[in-house]
Amino acid sequence: MVLTAFECLLFAILLAATNKEKALSTYFLVGFLLAHVLITLHELTFWGSQFRIWLLNHSPNYFFIGSYAYFLDGCLLYFFVRAMLFKDFALKKQHAWHLLPVGVYLSWMIFIFYSKDYSQKYWLIESQHIAYSSPYLYLESAGRYLRLLYALLCFSLIFNYSKQLQHVYANLKLGDLVWLKIMLVSFVALFAWDSVLLSIKLAELFIGRFDLDLLNIVGLSGYYLNFAVINILIFLKFILFSSVQSVDEEPTLELKEEKTPAIDPQSISNIEQVMTEKKYYTNPDITLDKLASAVKLQPKKLSLVLKVHYQLNFYQFINRYRISEAKQLLARRDYADKTITDIYLEVGFNNKSVFNSFFKRSEGMTPSEYRDRQLRNPG
Repeated sequence: MVLTAFECLLFAILLAATNKEKALSTYFLVGFLLAHVLITLHELTFWGSQFRIWLLNHSPNYFFIGSYAYFLDGCLLYFFVRAMLFKDFALKKQHAWHLLPVGVYLSWMIFIFYSKDYSQKYWLIESQHIAYSSPYLYLESAGRYLRLLYALLCFSLIFNYSKQLQHVYANLKLGDLVWLKIMLVSFVALFAWDSVLLSIKLAELFIGRFDLDLLNIVGLSGYYLNFAVINILIFLKFILFSSVQSVDEEPTLELKEEKTPAIDPQSISNIEQVMTEKKYYTNPDITLDKLASAVKLQPKKLSLVLKVHYQLNFYQFINRYRISEAKQLLARRDYADKTITDIYLEVGFNNKSVFNSFFKRSEGMTPSEYRDRQLRNPG
């Protein structure tokens, strides 16, 4: 456990020192790691007999300081993911409600512990009576379930992010999030394990008998799992972390003025000219912002035009042109010696599986089948 705390502290210091861009997501990750330092120290002093006696000799008031981090680490993980995926995310006053569980926990601890006299507090810690009392177990369990909920909510952020990408990018790089999903699954497993431990305690509280051997096994397993998960995080950060194409969290498309706003015909003409004559879709790095600049529209206005006039998002709009171009090339006899890879790269795709799936969804057959049919039956 000491090693886990040391790793978290060292990693947090390193991240803070190298955060030259002052990224908000990095600050949240640093906070998350520091929370785990406090959690580890709390477990060490509360359940380690030698550390407990040593701290008791100083003051029982020092106990439970680290336990507040149980009500913060899930929230910090959630905000780390949110700030990393969405470039328009910023802390606002309404986010302060996420601190409410900490306030409730503090108020409850004042009532059941801090308000007691010195001798009572000393006895509650020395005997560990408070650890198995119903008032403390109820709130402790709520904290464990809450952090698990936050970890699960991170997956909803990834889902929303994936949808938003289609309004901004034509070539999606969702594979870049594999590391993030691995990390989140690891923390979900850790938080779920802690929730199981507290669920066992609650069940045994109702029974009226605690199986200390079982609790020790589950608790110690949780410590080892925590150590493994932290090392997974460190490994992913230094080995597999890749840059994320951040997007706006708020939908790019906004229909506030009217349900079907009028579209300027000149805007449609500009879009058609850029797409058919200049073939902007063949640029594999084309984005909504780049196309908007080419057609002299604001990105949100362009997204609105695509949705209302073409009834497509940016991803679908660009790739529809690419598929149309690919069909023409596949049907040409002077392109018969070109590979499928040559063709999908020429029209702007950068991934074969994406091209194949998009083509089959559009034409009901694979590019190879389409080529064979067109070359056998020209016209």
